[in-house]
Amino acid sequence: MFFEDAEVASRLLGITLTSRNNGGAAEVPLAGFPVKAASEYVRRLVSQGMRVAICEQVEDPKLAKGIVKRAVIETITPGAVLADDLLDGARNNYICALYAADGPDGTIGVAAADVSTGELRLATLPRAELEPMLARLAPRELVVAAGMPPLRQQARLGSEGPLVTEREVWEFDAGLATDELVRHFGVASLDGFGISATDGSAVGATGALIRYLRELQPGGLPQLGRPIVERPGNTMPLDEMTRRNLEL
Repeated sequence: MFFEDAEVASRLLGITLTSRNNGGAAEVPLAGFPVKAASEYVRRLVSQGMRVAICEQVEDPKLAKGIVKRAVIETITPGAVLADDLLDGARNNYICALYAADGPDGTIGVAAADVSTGELRLATLPRAELEPMLARLAPRELVVAAGMPPLRQQARLGSEGPLVTEREVWEFDAGLATDELVRHFGVASLDGFGISATDGSAVGATGALIRYLRELQPGGLPQLGRPIVERPGNTMPLDEMTRRNLEL
């Protein structure tokens, strides 16, 4: 790791910060660890809410002319973890996308995925039910549209809450998302999943979430199962205090 990445990793991991000149005008901060210990260090970084980009050689050094080409093959975030040694086997590891397309008093679309199991959930909720749902899902990462009303505050997520990732607003467009989902699942329409015209916000959130996950995994998006659509009338929302007192 180099520059600011090296300084941050040195502080979070307690590893030595050194520097290298390479003939430049100024020395470059540098920090690292043995590749055989990478899993443990990546786990520690992700558990502290960091994104970790894995960069590897993408050509044969024997055939390379000059510097061997390297590229990011995977980006690991708190909500997009596949390796068993980075997961808590006792709980789901959800990443949620939130989108409010109907103004400050409208509903909120929620898309929740667990890439380690392939589970995908959609819900269109009144704002009052957002906090209980997020308390139930306990997502490690939230994906929201840039410039939206502060959903972090509305969901009462404190400083120790999930990592918040902002994406461009157009990525949450319901029309584009519908086309994306139809292609992804190989279906003619979303009707067979129980998704209706009133679920535009949830569909938009799902499209943005899938686009984000595809960027994190350039080698191929993990398999996601048939979407599960949750309806507010089918569940009883419980706030965090109630869940704690019932020891759920």
